[in-house]
Amino acid sequence: MKYQLIALSPIHIGNGNQISNWSYSVNNGKISIYNFEKVVSSLKNDPRKLMNLTADIERNPLNKSLGGILKNYRLNVEPEYTVQLKGNIKKQRWDRNRQQNLTEYKQIWEFIKENGKVYIPGTEIKGAIRTALFYKILKDKFKEDQNLKDQFLKEYEKCLYVKDYKDDRDRKRKIQNNFKSFSSRWENFVFRGDFNSTDAKRDILKILLVSDTNKLIPEESLSIKEIIGINIKSRKIEELHELVEKDTKFELDITISGFIKKAMLENKIPEEQVSLPKIYITACKEFSKNLIIEEYKYFKNTSYEEEIDKNEILNFLNKIFLKNKERGKIVLRLGKHQGFLSTTINLLIKELDPELYSKAYREIVPTARRMPNKSRKITIDNELLGWCVLIPQE
Repeated sequence: MKYQLIALSPIHIGNGNQISNWSYSVNNGKISIYNFEKVVSSLKNDPRKLMNLTADIERNPLNKSLGGILKNYRLNVEPEYTVQLKGNIKKQRWDRNRQQNLTEYKQIWEFIKENGKVYIPGTEIKGAIRTALFYKILKDKFKEDQNLKDQFLKEYEKCLYVKDYKDDRDRKRKIQNNFKSFSSRWENFVFRGDFNSTDAKRDILKILLVSDTNKLIPEESLSIKEIIGINIKSRKIEELHELVEKDTKFELDITISGFIKKAMLENKIPEEQVSLPKIYITACKEFSKNLIIEEYKYFKNTSYEEEIDKNEILNFLNKIFLKNKERGKIVLRLGKHQGFLSTTINLLIKELDPELYSKAYREIVPTARRMPNKSRKITIDNELLGWCVLIPQE
């Protein structure tokens, strides 16, 4: 069945790369991204300029950008794409050796693309559905089996204790590894019916097939914005990211594997349930509802040092809460900066044992201090990150 995915807020799904200052130029609030190899190729018949470019990069790795080179060398190289820029392209860095602040160009976290076009991977969408289903199935099982719930919480707490570590960083790393093993073990139980199973063929989500979305040109879908941190005491966050803009529309297919589909249709299961079984929809709606409620509580009850429009954010959360209640529509959160509760089992932990959750957060998150999960990241335009809605198409 075909679905439309609409970005309700900016989304970043990275490819792991950063765009360097030697691959972009900035002009009048817009930023143009270049293929650096094409720039170099344009100088192949002018060795002197090529040598000067190499020397310039070596002398000024971060305090110049490609824009100046294009202008000074009068190069006529077409950019790969040009999009809006919101935020500061430069930052201040304290240089201990020189004992002074240096002004440097920022690197930009790149959005995933294929052949230069922007898309949302099906694995990202399926991962969000998987997290919601994991949450829903465990929550329902714990209502029926107190012993299973107690076992879960004891194993979770046990992850916090490690021995034979070198320093605090090593201790946290080992704790994080404990939680990865813990999560894998309970995912095996939920999705494969056995704590120790590693057989992917038994995974109940194997039948769910989610395609990548269609691909859009960057000019139709992307902007580059600064991401700022709220209540982050240890370090200032002012990173630039390529973001799929709010209201961008994608298309994709969601269905289940052929032989299962055939059996369901033969048993007169409604077509919409063949595309996305009802339990998946219910799980996504419940997970998103409770996640939105947690975010609403945070922004309503937290004081900020930063200047943000709290009411605008609360109104947005109200809107997506109502949208999540609409029949057939599935609100999800995807990508980077979606938050600690969105991608893990920790929303369930917070509901079952808030004290244990607070204790664990301080150990799991490297920058955590006394107050558990009191920081968030938003765009410079006061937008939350990662929210989208799936809408079935007739």
